[in-house]
Amino acid sequence: MKIFTSIFLLLSTVVPSVLSQSIIDLAAADGKYGTLLNAVTNTPGVLDAIARSFPVTIFAPTNDAFAAIASTVSQLETSALATVLAGHVVQGVFTAQDFIHMGCVELTTLAGDHLRVLYQDGSVLVNESRVIQPNVAGDGGIIHGIDKVILPGTFRRCPRKKGGKRSGSSSSGSSGSKSGKRRLMQQHE
Repeated sequence: MKIFTSIFLLLSTVVPSVLSQSIIDLAAADGKYGTLLNAVTNTPGVLDAIARSFPVTIFAPTNDAFAAIASTVSQLETSALATVLAGHVVQGVFTAQDFIHMGCVELTTLAGDHLRVLYQDGSVLVNESRVIQPNVAGDGGIIHGIDKVILPGTFRRCPRKKGGKRSGSSSSGSSGSKSGKRRLMQQHE
């Protein structure tokens, strides 16, 4: 999968954008991410910061995820909202299969905060959110739809492996069973 992603990214930079739509266009066409797109495009500097960081992985809360915390979001000042939004984006392209393979990884967001992405019991979890729509790939990176807005203070480190080492991006193994991995990939194909 990594080879395919690398070839796709290389081709998308060499060949005109006939190959695919931008990740922003794909999210808009999906219909589940309107609240996120509205916030990103109407919060000064956020869309520019994301575009300057391409390719990126975006953990995109659905409209329902934003609706669940609408009162909290409405009380945020512009700079705090920008930080929350940037806290859903990391540089680089990470597929669901990458996360399954890594087991648990800690990533730094564009806001400078950390996210824990953990494969557990057939699901990919991002802090307290669950990936419900993985691998929406287009020009500029990849989007994974999530069921909750990621808020500051929800980061927890990856669990320690036997021997006292933390699992992370250098980990070659993954947690969970092979059948759980198949179930996740089938669920989202």
